Amino acid sequence: MKKKIIAAVITLVLLILFVPIPLSPLKDGGTRQYAALTYKVVKWQRLVGEERYIKTSVYFFPDNFKDIDELWEKENADLG
Repeated sequence: MKKKIIAAVITLVLLILFVPIPLSPLKDGGTRQYAALTYKVVKWQRLVGEERYIKTSVYFFPDNFKDIDELWEKENADLG
């Protein structure tokens, strides 16, 4: 019985750490965020000049706690 309780607690902790929760889309062209406690997935869809920037990026701890604007600055710096 004790092993079942320990297994259930470990499973619950892993689910909390690794299951992403979808956040509402941003009004910048449709960028979506999915956040878990250990990582964040951002599906970028932004207008850059006259072109649309489309890319999916994964940010691991500690970058997953940064604001979307800070992450965009990092993405924009990678563009050139």
